[in-house]
Amino acid sequence: MRILFLSPFAAKPLYGGAVVRNHHLAQALSRRYEVWASFVGPSGDSRFAGEVPLRREGALALFDPRFLSRAYREIHRAGIEVIVSTSLIAGLHGALLKLATGRRFWMDEHNVEWHCSKRYGHRLWWLIFLLEGLVLQVADHVTCVSDEDRERLIKSFFLPPGKVTVAPNGVDFSALAEVGTPAVKRSARKRVLFFGVLDYPPNRQAVEFLGDEIAPKLSPGVEIRVAGRGGKDLVERFPALNFLGFVDDIHALVHESDGLVVPIFSGGGTRMKILETIACGRPVVSTACGAEGIDRQAAGEALTIAETAEEMVAWIERLPKGLHIEPSERFKELYDWETIWQNKAPL
Repeated sequence: MRILFLSPFAAKPLYGGAVVRNHHLAQALSRRYEVWASFVGPSGDSRFAGEVPLRREGALALFDPRFLSRAYREIHRAGIEVIVSTSLIAGLHGALLKLATGRRFWMDEHNVEWHCSKRYGHRLWWLIFLLEGLVLQVADHVTCVSDEDRERLIKSFFLPPGKVTVAPNGVDFSALAEVGTPAVKRSARKRVLFFGVLDYPPNRQAVEFLGDEIAPKLSPGVEIRVAGRGGKDLVERFPALNFLGFVDDIHALVHESDGLVVPIFSGGGTRMKILETIACGRPVVSTACGAEGIDRQAAGEALTIAETAEEMVAWIERLPKGLHIEPSERFKELYDWETIWQNKAPL
């Protein structure tokens, strides 16, 4: 089978949850099929049969006639049979190419975009709703990350239940096994961590909560570390937080930390940061919103739910330094990328 894989992001670096999901889906497809990839700029990955790169990222790429023309020609030249889109911008491209060529179209939703944007107060959430509805009506099949998102998609857009399946976010357990547990740089202070794309509103709100509500209540022996791309103004606003910027090896940073704090109150999907931290054997405290879509029974004692700053502070203060909680076999079965895309790809 020949597939055109459409992503609205650059192939590297893997700086956020959607980019990581795109990466693992593209790699899984390329191991089983011939894949023509479309990222922002060429990826240079020899596993792809060809590439049709986007010129621009973000909203500027929402409608690009030159790109659509190139992709249309490549679909016919290469005999591509299926179009796979990830994220809403690439979803619009996929829907238009499906209408123009009649090829099968699979849309992978890492969030219910209109619901996320409304939750965090985006003024144009209704426009996102209309665009998302258009894309999903055109799609032949839709995957999403949780049962909650599946129900939202079906109810919001009147989709046939058989059209929407759950393919959860995951962890690259094979890569973790190859690297093993790195030598940990120990600190005299207890270290708790938050990471993510800091310009994304739910993550930004979480950092503000850490700076305003949690840091002032902690004992002097605790360091809050924040890693991720963006959020330059947050560094000046919250000097009590230790901002590390983008970190290439997030798993090493997780191992250096004693736990993850996820004060997320908006957004959607499932938090890859929680899955990756549990996979590394470190405990997590999160709001219910932050942990939405994650099987709490499979996560076990590694995941604690707390809704207030006081509850999170108490968890941090009780947290032992260097605590390791081995992820359960059920967790590994549910959240392994290779297993997810082997079993859930609708091809």
